[in-house]
Amino acid sequence: MTDIALLTIGFLFFLLLIEVPVAFAMLIAGVVGIYAAGGMAPLIGVAKLAPYEHVMNYSISTLPMFVLMGEFLSAGRFTRDLFDASNRWLGAIKGGVLYSSLAGGVMLSAITGSSTAAAAMLASSSYPEMRRLGYDSGFACAAVAIIGTLAIMLPPSLALVIYGIFTETSVGALFLAGVVPGIVTAVGYALAIYFIIRRKPSLAPDTVPLQSLRYRIEGLKGIWPIILLMMLIVFAIYSGAITTTEVGAVGAFAALLICVFMGRMGWREFLQATRSATMHSVMILTIIAFSAVFGIFLTMTGTTQALIQFVQDAHIPAPMVLAFVILLLLVLGFFLDQTAVLVLTLPLTFPLLTELGYHPVWLGIIYVKTCEIGMVTPPMGINIFVVSSTTHVPPSAIFRAIWPFVGMELLILLVLILFPALSLWVPGLAK
Repeated sequence: MTDIALLTIGFLFFLLLIEVPVAFAMLIAGVVGIYAAGGMAPLIGVAKLAPYEHVMNYSISTLPMFVLMGEFLSAGRFTRDLFDASNRWLGAIKGGVLYSSLAGGVMLSAITGSSTAAAAMLASSSYPEMRRLGYDSGFACAAVAIIGTLAIMLPPSLALVIYGIFTETSVGALFLAGVVPGIVTAVGYALAIYFIIRRKPSLAPDTVPLQSLRYRIEGLKGIWPIILLMMLIVFAIYSGAITTTEVGAVGAFAALLICVFMGRMGWREFLQATRSATMHSVMILTIIAFSAVFGIFLTMTGTTQALIQFVQDAHIPAPMVLAFVILLLLVLGFFLDQTAVLVLTLPLTFPLLTELGYHPVWLGIIYVKTCEIGMVTPPMGINIFVVSSTTHVPPSAIFRAIWPFVGMELLILLVLILFPALSLWVPGLAK
């Protein structure tokens, strides 16, 4: 069985290398592996039931609802208001548009849950202003790409939802656990921007005059619905008034009401938002459904149990195992998006790490933070290509400017590993 497992896992990575979509690569590898391990009868049984039952899980319904909430608010043009309000308050600082993009990115995280969506929105809203003011194109786009990754750490993060579904960890606890690491990450980005500009002032233009207090306060009028929605989601999860499965639907409905009653959504915008949300959700659900086939193959062959037994018998220190898993996640992140990395690695690595005594909620933050780094590193760096396609700045220029931010990300990851309390403190308060 071990030989079959190793050959099938190798076949899976071969399919990924020749650019077979992740969902279908896992389906094909799983089908081949199950047939080799058990023959046609178990294969037919798995193919008939596993994909359907995997996505019929009630808790998965929260995922498309969070996607829909973000699409409604994007269609309502609230992303533009977030950036405008941030720029009014921070635009007078050296590099102020970048800091305002960071502030807007923090708020965007609460309404998108998707790193690529946040990066695209920030690129379309902030880059034209940066180009007009004279910011270095590569540096500006690199900052936008890294700021977009906040959306997969701060709640409601789709990556944390996927992790919670696959590992049967409380999504509410994961959301609360992401708050402090998300804030630490945002502070780290601000420090990176500050030191990069200080080292090379030519990357950012001189400051602009400070606007009046009245003008800055007026800019906050357009973002109160977002703040209200953020408070609603956090309060609902923290108080237990509704479940984490239900909060996605409540958030989407509240976002729809906000857009309609403020006159920001007509029939055309509604159809566009629902179409985009459907396409995004189908893509994620297809990956989840087909991953069930490969997951059952791993169970049939006892691969996970064999790996755990091997680590126990070899007496490999737990920190070394964790370091190897993090390295694996980083390398996979060079080529795949965060959903694919989580789906591929969780069936094998999560049982191994929890068996070694690591807290599942803390592991969720470490997994997502590591995937976050992969979003901006070559050769895949999906956020880099999203920003490049939006701004028309060559990816090579953005990749050259991204490395100081990647260094800061690795430092933050190390801090989160060394101090688990940063991730577990807020969920502990909710008990």
